[in-house]
Amino acid sequence: MPQFILTYHGGSQPKTPEEGKAHMDRYMQWIGGLNAVVPQQPLKGTETLGDMQITPMMGYTIIEAADMDAARTTAQACPFLEMENSAMQVSELHQMPG
Repeated sequence: MPQFILTYHGGSQPKTPEEGKAHMDRYMQWIGGLNAVVPQQPLKGTETLGDMQITPMMGYTIIEAADMDAARTTAQACPFLEMENSAMQVSELHQMPG
């Protein structure tokens, strides 16, 4: 089955600890329902190089899905996208011949 990487970009900080906990609970429920190869991998210490302005990647999840439409549907259900100034990129992983 094809694998897809969902990359997390941007996102606001919760306004209160309670808001943060509620968001994390929704996110963990979403993660638990995935056919995930790598459920969640936060990043730290990200540096952006080059001339193009981009929002740094905050983390990623690798899932298996039948096709891009199925992967997009899975990504659209992610609570991360409920946060202000957030975006997610969905890309199919290409298997290099070995």
